[in-house]
Amino acid sequence: MQFIEDVKDVKFSFWDKPPASSMAYAFVYVNKNNEYYGVKNGERLSRSELRIGKYNRVYTVNMQQQTITYNEEVPSATRGRRFSVNLFIDIAVEHPERLVQQNAGEFRTMINNNLPFWVESEARFFPIEEELRFARHIEEFFQTSPLVKVLRDAGIVVRNIRVLIRQGIRDQHHDEAIADLDRNAELSAYQEAHDLEEARRISASIKEALEEGDFITAGKLGEKNEMAKRLVESEFIQNQTFKYEVNKQLLNLINDHTIDQFQAEQRLAKLKKLFPYLPIDLAKINGQKQISSPRRGLPSYLNKGE
Repeated sequence: MQFIEDVKDVKFSFWDKPPASSMAYAFVYVNKNNEYYGVKNGERLSRSELRIGKYNRVYTVNMQQQTITYNEEVPSATRGRRFSVNLFIDIAVEHPERLVQQNAGEFRTMINNNLPFWVESEARFFPIEEELRFARHIEEFFQTSPLVKVLRDAGIVVRNIRVLIRQGIRDQHHDEAIADLDRNAELSAYQEAHDLEEARRISASIKEALEEGDFITAGKLGEKNEMAKRLVESEFIQNQTFKYEVNKQLLNLINDHTIDQFQAEQRLAKLKKLFPYLPIDLAKINGQKQISSPRRGLPSYLNKGE
């Protein structure tokens, strides 16, 4: 960051006028007595002023606005947590003769020595969750900070300050990981509630199909949703009425001589698949369909099921 762009010896001439300044560039004249005279905003030093002042050197000063940038992570008041500070300070030369007098044309060293120390010392007063308040503090307090005083003494004015403060990169990743866990937990809870509602709907359809003796439909429904099958199993274990209904349907299936052995095997297989805990012996029951009193082998099952 260079404000003094050129320095030349001055030679007096009756024929050539001293150069005119502009809004972008000013001239600062110096004599052997270290007296400084600045011209800016289109002004020009006259020949008589140049001769009377005995100026022997002239500095060209850049008056255009320049931006100081600061992008660092600094410790906050919260242990182990850091702020990411992005600071932009627009500055410009207001008194070029003061700049030359203090030999402050090169500001990089001055900024590097003052700005980090000031920002870090202020950050330690703010917890990590107060990044917005810290940003406002920088904007407000910067006008009276030691760094601004250094700039003013060198003839430089601060025109604008822009600051963006966030958590440090490591802390951002930490919070993002926590947010992902919360999102996953919320999604899992929603999925579980959805599955449970679907299971209840299917289990109701299964019970309805069983009550109507439609084992094939009940079996197909049970294949669609494992949770629904578990709900029906729980209902079977706890609800005597439901157990009685299943036993009755099984008894009707065994006693129904209009159903041949193949159809009985299919329906019983579906029932066994739906309720694997049922003590159904397909070979034994199929054999019972061929004797005159199929109820003879059934009580043992009915007693177990109750």
